[in-house]
Amino acid sequence: MAMGTFRIVEHTADKGLEVEADTLPELFATAARGLFHLMTDPDRYPPTEQTEIVIRAPDREMLMVRWLNELLYQFEVYHRLFARFDEVTIEESADGWQLQARAGYRPITPETMEWEGAPVKSVTYHGLILQQQEGRWFLRFYVDV
Repeated sequence: MAMGTFRIVEHTADKGLEVEADTLPELFATAARGLFHLMTDPDRYPPTEQTEIVIRAPDREMLMVRWLNELLYQFEVYHRLFARFDEVTIEESADGWQLQARAGYRPITPETMEWEGAPVKSVTYHGLILQQQEGRWFLRFYVDV
């Protein structure tokens, strides 16, 4: 899957990301990669396993927050360091939005990981922007650390 771009945003006590991509699935995949870059360099830990993830939400913004928080949950509880996101599909239906993705990860314990930032606890709705601008998708979100 093609990837968009992301950059880390630091403002006062907040830490977050700005993400741009050509498509909505690419935006979700790039946001996920960027999320883990806030804590470490996922490229140091190539995926050895994969899992299917399905998320539902009433709107795109909530879908994004649920997606990223699900990845953080699996990192915290199951020690899955995600580094690759394939076959990301996003569909709108009468009852909301659904994301389905294959996510590649490496099992890792936080003690053996090389941290480059504080562990991210959650993605928040504070300052969340998800919109299409001039044919490209744009996302800004902040995290609790």
